[in-house]
Order: sequence, then structure tokens, then C-alpha cells
Amino acid sequence: VIAKFVGTLAWWFILLFKVAEVGGSVMPFQQLQEADGSIEAQLPSHMQRIEFEKLQLSPSSNQYVEGTILAKYPTHEFGTGEKVFKMVLEESTTQQSVSNPETINTFIFGKLVNDCEHALKQGDRVVLTKFQVSTSPSARKDGRHVLQLELSEETGATVFVYAKSVKESAASSNVNSPINQRLKIGTQDYTYVPLNQIKDGVTVNVYGVVKFFKPPYRSKGTDFSSTVTIVDASNGRLNCVLFNGNADLLPKICKVGDVVRFHRIKIQEFNNELQAINAAGFSALTFDGTLGAPMKPRTNSKSYQFTANDQRTVEELRRWANATISIHKPTVKLSEVKPAEYFDLTCQLIAKAVVDRSAVLLKVWDGTKCPHTLRQVPVDMNTLEGDPADIHRLCKLTVDVLIYDNHVGAAHSLKVGTYLTIHNIHAKLATLNAEKPSTSLETVPEMEFHLHGGTSYGRGITVLPEECSDVQQLKQTLEPAISEDQDSLGDLTLLETLNTSRRPSAPERATATRVERCHQESATVLTAHQHIRTTSLRDVLDQTPPQKYRIRAKLANYEPKALHESVKLYCPKCHSLQEIPSDDHVDSFLQDAYTSGSAAAGPDPPTHDAPWYQTTTWEAEDQRRRQITVHFVKSDEAQSTPERSTILVEGVSLNELYRLSKRFAMLIPITSRTKCLTLNDLSIPFLIQDRKWHYGCKHCSHPQPVNALQPLSQTGPWDLSVIAKVLGVQLLRHVFVMRFTLDDGSGSLDAFLWDKVEQFFGISAADVVIDEALQDKLTRIMDTLCPPRTSDDDCPWLECCIKSYYVSDGSEQKTHYQIFDTVVAEAEDV
Repeated sequence: VIAKFVGTLAWWFILLFKVAEVGGSVMPFQQLQEADGSIEAQLPSHMQRIEFEKLQLSPSSNQYVEGTILAKYPTHEFGTGEKVFKMVLEESTTQQSVSNPETINTFIFGKLVNDCEHALKQGDRVVLTKFQVSTSPSARKDGRHVLQLELSEETGATVFVYAKSVKESAASSNVNSPINQRLKIGTQDYTYVPLNQIKDGVTVNVYGVVKFFKPPYRSKGTDFSSTVTIVDASNGRLNCVLFNGNADLLPKICKVGDVVRFHRIKIQEFNNELQAINAAGFSALTFDGTLGAPMKPRTNSKSYQFTANDQRTVEELRRWANATISIHKPTVKLSEVKPAEYFDLTCQLIAKAVVDRSAVLLKVWDGTKCPHTLRQVPVDMNTLEGDPADIHRLCKLTVDVLIYDNHVGAAHSLKVGTYLTIHNIHAKLATLNAEKPSTSLETVPEMEFHLHGGTSYGRGITVLPEECSDVQQLKQTLEPAISEDQDSLGDLTLLETLNTSRRPSAPERATATRVERCHQESATVLTAHQHIRTTSLRDVLDQTPPQKYRIRAKLANYEPKALHESVKLYCPKCHSLQEIPSDDHVDSFLQDAYTSGSAAAGPDPPTHDAPWYQTTTWEAEDQRRRQITVHFVKSDEAQSTPERSTILVEGVSLNELYRLSKRFAMLIPITSRTKCLTLNDLSIPFLIQDRKWHYGCKHCSHPQPVNALQPLSQTGPWDLSVIAKVLGVQLLRHVFVMRFTLDDGSGSLDAFLWDKVEQFFGISAADVVIDEALQDKLTRIMDTLCPPRTSDDDCPWLECCIKSYYVSDGSEQKTHYQIFDTVVAEAEDV
């Protein structure tokens, strides 16, 4: 017992010494011995186990997961030299009745990979702590948990492997094992890529200065989204679209000019420009861009690496950004506001109140006095949240800002006294309501402040931390402003300050329940025909086709409401339209094809090599014991870069088709029912290229044997149009088909968005099918053009070109309308 105690004490002494040597953090990879007791007994007492089914997106430093390594994948290296390796954990359970334990994808990054990739084996029992949880993009395909685990040295993650006695002796006898080597590993050296050197298809780490951003907002699904544009001294520029189920885990950006560090962003091409999305293991640090500001990052990570090199990089970017005038967005104080201006206001919240379901009132001040006559929004004093003494004391310095639509939730969550920036406030001069009594002989225009719905131009609300340089500057303005205006406030009473303390008159009550709103001139713009006069819809309906018009109307309705249903497959030869086959349809077809194909092929299917391809077969691990066959098309390029190779596959399931299409550049599903390789029925895609599924027209295609591709293996090129022509397939195009109901008050009509719809949205129909960021953008655009749950008065105006034409319906001719030469109005960075 004494020997065991002394040995244990010595082990802990060595561990503590090593912990101190690397800066006081717990070693990232440790071994638990069976002889030392159960796992729970060897972990800190405050750690609590969490089951896979109870995992949430919010981080927790006091929980651990336990599981057995079901599968382990080869290590992958990013372009930056940083490593990642993936394993699948099966939850450890003592319940004998659990026949299908839950499994979860787990990713390990950076230095931790060196510790784990050789030491961990399939079947090992492991415990993971201080992990990050994110949404799994492959859950639908692989059937595993909807979330995934991510571990790196930045989060302070630790991997414990529970070793049996036999393994213990083997490990202790090998002084060069990874478990012993872990104590020699220093901090990870990260490589950062200048923005002008970023390339498509890689995962990188970057530094940059924020030129534009949108505060986190709820996207189409359950995730929050944030858009950030960054620049650096290389004259590079990168748009980043970031998603997370927890808004607090997105970058904490306060203003244009902040410096950000992003680890593990994936670069992809969108609209002929490079765009970044957050990859697995993404992390961010944000620094105040002000020269001399404290070097304190804004982040939710409790553990991160920040070296002297990082500090020099932040300081260099601060100096460069402050010398580059175009980066900084000028700030506007209330004393400088001009009518019809859109501006960002940094201020303090004094009071707030709910006006109606789609509007919240914020009373704010910035220490300066607006020179214009201000409109005070009448609200019931009982609903006004704030200190009455502060409201009274600051009444001449506060302004009323009305917050609408998707920003209402953020406004509700604000605490009185908070410092914040309201982005893209609209200052509007409005004439007094004729029913409201005036003390002047002339009508005096009043200034109103509105934060409209949507996220265009970075519209939104950002809560500022106390240490932010903008807050420190604001405080210096607020304190003297109180004493300077104290005399003029002394003779006012609370009754005079708040016109809401008395019961509002009838016209005021009407105004309070339905706040007047203003919008931008038009949510769409014309790309031509600006010289044509606007025609009312009533006059359009009275005229005989064919005609072209310029109109101004509101979008009263649109179809289909499920936007994914707006993408169809179109044949340019027979002009037919069809729906995109569902995953269930494709999966069912592949299962039936294998069953019937196996019966028809006989005992000797063509699984041998051919002069232009090499063949590999294996048996799938399912009840049917399917035989999967892959033919690798020979080419010099395929030998040097497998990721760009072409394969022919048969006997695969839908999930396998998805996985193979991610690994190989081009994939052609085939069958060999007649000892000859042929295409499947065109009910499923005949070719998958770069994750895009391409279909053929059943009526216009004349499929040829797959062997017709053999000459291409020697001469090329292997592009879509050439392959389709050789195989006798008439390609179908992905197209949008939508119907807009337009109304201008004089009449209404239905107009189709058809062949010009991609120009209208600035989005490719083929890309939107596979890109969640584009799907979210399409939803945001439609919510802007036709805001949900609002009255017609709240909808923006659309300026459009439409044309009328006849369509024969049997013996009758019907008039149809189509939108053309019109695009959605968006800022450069939206």
C-alpha cells in the first residue's frame, strides 16, 4: 500500500511539474489505468458525465463524454500545415437493453492530433473534456448524432484513454510512445495566409481588419448567422459567412476597424468570388482596432493560444488600418444628424417599451443634443422600463428610436443602462399629424429615428463591452453633458417630460398602436429602360399584349412559399419542366436497381479491368451483402491527384453516393445488367460533378453504352457537356420558377420570374441546391421583399420591368406577365 501511495505521489509530482512547464494547463492527452479504479474515481470530482442525447450547442467546461472508438480515419492536413483527424465514438453504456448505442462524429485538431493519431486505437475506451459542440453537416447522410464534438489545444480539451493492465505494461515499457512524448510537445505554430494568397478549396487561418459586418441574426433554420468582410495590408479582401446554433459563439465584433483572427475557415467560390465559411473546429478572436487599446481579445474560448508574434500582428494591423481612411466608417453623433441620413449610433440605453408586436421603442442618448425638433413616441408609462429619475433628468438629450421586425428580439433582450451601437438608423423628417394640436401657426417637421427590418447594410444592434474604446469615449461625453444641461432640466416636472404620463388623446392612441413606418425608396432596381415612364397596374391590365412596362408595386404574395420547391429541372429542347427527384426516390431506385441488376447479371458480372479503367469490388456491410463495384477511369491526372479523378460506380446506396461524390471530382452511377456497362434510368442523376447532381431528359436522350467514354480517357476533355454528348444525354438545366402577386393600389396581377430569375436574385439555381448559405440568402431576400406577418403598408416598394404575352390554353388565349431587367437592390457588402 505504501509503495503504491509513493508511486502515485511521484506520478502526480511529475505531472504537476510538466503542467507548470507548459504554462499551467492540463496535459491534453492522458492515460487512465484500470488498476487505479473506475473512470469516475480518477476524474476531478466536479466533472459530470453527459450522455450523447443531452448534448447541446452551448459549451460546458464541467462535463465529459465517454465512449468507445468505433472507427478511426486517416489524418488530414490543411494547407496551413495544421492537422485534423476524425473518429467515430459509440457511447459507452451499461444498459444491456440498448441494442443500438448512439454514435457521434469527433474531430481533433492541431497539437492534439500528434498525441492521439497513433496512440488511439479502434476499440479504445476514451473520455473527452472541454470539447466544443457544433452542428454535424453529415448527420443526414451518415445517420449519426445531429451534433459533432471538436477538440483542440485552444479550448483546453483533454483526451483520456482508459488502458487495461496489459496495455499499461506495454505502454510503460516504451519510453518513446506518444503518451510519453506528449510531455515534450510545445505550443502549436499556426500559419496565417495573407488574404491576397487565399485559394479555393482550402482551409486556412487568417488575420484581418473588419471592413463590414452584420451582427448575428437568426437564419432560415435554427442557426444564427453573421456576415463579415475583412481586409489586410496585402490589398486582399474576403467575405465570410459564419453560422452557429449559439449566437454567443460567433465572432464578437463591435465595429468596423476591429481586428479578427479566424482559425479554420474553409474557402469556396461563390458568384466568381472567394468566400469563407466556418469549418469544423472554427475559432475566433476579436481585438479592438483602436491604437493603444488593451490587447484583450473578445472570445468565448476559455483557453486559446496568443503568442508574441500574434501581438505583433495585431499591432501592425491596427497601425495599417488607422492609416487607411477607407476602412473606417465615420461615426455620427446626434448633434450631427442630417435628415434622410442612414448612420450608426453609439449610445447608452435609458429606457425601452413595447409598442406593438412588430416594434419596440428605445430611448437612447450619446451626450450630445439633436438640433432638430424630435418626435416623441406616445407609450403607456406603465410599459416603459427604466429609471423615471434618469428619464426625467435626460429628457432633452434622449431620442426615441423605433426598432422593427427581426430586430425586435434583440431589443427585448437589452438591459437598461447597456452601451450599444445601432447600425443603419434612418433619420426621417416627418410632418406633424394634422389631427395632433400644434402650438405653432405653421406645421413644424419632426425628426424620427427608425431601425428597419432586414439585415441589409449591416442593419442591427451590437451590445458593446465596458472595455471597448468606443464605450470609454462615450462615457467621457456623457458625464459633462449631465452637468451642462442640469440647469435647464431643473424646472421640468416628470409630467412635462413624459407626455405618456397622462392618458393619450384618441389620435395619439391610434398612433401608439400602429406606428407610422418609412422604407427605402425601392427594394429592387432596373438594369435598363429607366427612361420609360411608370405605368399603373390598372392601365397595364387594360392593354392588349404584347407590351413592355415599367411599374412600381408591392409584393403581396409569392409562390412557392417553400423556396426549395422553386428550383426545377428544365429541358431546353422539349421545354418540359420537372421536379428534382427527392433523396427517398433516388435511394429507392438504387435499391431496386441493385436487386434487379443482380438477378439479371448472372453469376459472372463484369468486374474485371478494362484498357481505360481499373476495377475494385468489396462487399457492403448490410443484410443484403451488396457488392459495390468502382471503376477508376485511367488518366495521368487521376494518378497524381485522386481528388480530380473520375469513377464509375454500381451497387451503391444513397449515403455511399454522397460520400463518394465528396471524395472524387466526377462520379457516374452505372449498371452492368447485360455484361456491358450502361447508364441507369435517367430518373436519377447520370453524373455528379463537384457535388452538383446533373440529370438528363428521358424524352430527348438516347443513352449510349458507357464504353463510348473510352476515347475521352486518352484525348479528353472530361467536362459535363462533352460527356453528356458522348453518352447521348440531353442535359436538364436547374432553373427558378416563381410567381409574384404585385399590387400598386390601382390593381393587382401575377407576374412570373422565369428565365431572368438568376439575374434578379444574383444566385445560381444549380448552386442554391447544394449551398446552405445561398439558401439562407434567398430566404432573407424574400423576407425583405415580402416581410412575413406584416400589413401591406409595411411592405417595400418594388420597381420592375414586366412584359405581357399570350399563352394558348386550348381554344382560349390567356394573358401572362413576366418580370425582366430587374435585380434586387443590395449594397456591395450585403
